[in-house]
Amino acid sequence: MELSDIDIVLAVARSGKISQAAKELNYAQSNVTTRIKKLEQEYQIQLFNRFPKGVVLTSKGERFVQYATQIHNLLYDLKQDMADPGEPAGTLKIGIVETAASSRFMEILNEYQTTYPMVSISLVNATSPKILRKKIQDDEIDGAFISGACVKEGLKVEYEMQDTVHIISKQMDTPPESLCQVSWVVFPEGCPYREMTEEFLQEEGLSARNIIEVSTMENLLSCVESGIAFTIMPCNVIHKRPDHFSVFDLAERFTHTTTTFVRGEDRYVSSALDQFVKLLNQKCITF
Repeated sequence: MELSDIDIVLAVARSGKISQAAKELNYAQSNVTTRIKKLEQEYQIQLFNRFPKGVVLTSKGERFVQYATQIHNLLYDLKQDMADPGEPAGTLKIGIVETAASSRFMEILNEYQTTYPMVSISLVNATSPKILRKKIQDDEIDGAFISGACVKEGLKVEYEMQDTVHIISKQMDTPPESLCQVSWVVFPEGCPYREMTEEFLQEEGLSARNIIEVSTMENLLSCVESGIAFTIMPCNVIHKRPDHFSVFDLAERFTHTTTTFVRGEDRYVSSALDQFVKLLNQKCITF
């Protein structure tokens, strides 16, 4: 087996199509097919079940991918370690859910950039913690702020913050008499605050007149501020214009949430990431 065979198997497993994997790796499709068949002959196993519309890993193929992923990660970490100058430099890619991009976070980010000007910071926004977890696992980002109980196996928590969530509406003098038939604005499936909203509506026996799905915090707040819908979010999301909104408490069982900064467990930690984590813990960022 050649080391490049690992990339081939992982690419085919990700896409489920040999043609797409070949395009991704800039290989001829026949070359990818030949290399997979050679591996199957070498280990006397079948890696993929072939179907007209693509391929699916066999049970042995799934085990092979587990080992291949470990080897791929080790090689990636080796390359990163050898290239790390020891002083924070290079690129630091941080993922962050929309609800965590508070002014306090930006202050700390600014301090980090001022202290370590040789580090190029890249922020990756997402509405779903699941998206960010996958980006960590695929080495697309170094670490991420994720909300809710979303820490899974393979991730290491480097910092944890407790927060509370509330019902947020447009600015009004008195609380609404009833939440029946109120529209609610939420992020796409996978967002813990959407799940919280759906659970709240179900347990309270409320029927939402309409669920409005948006993909950015700006659109969500516009819906709320205009009176189109209510939302359930941490109060920090309205820190720029608090007087434009009203905030109402939820029942205790819905109130508490957690935001964590996580990275890949047992993965190489660059000096840039290490100093970022130390600054987080030093400044005790809150959202």
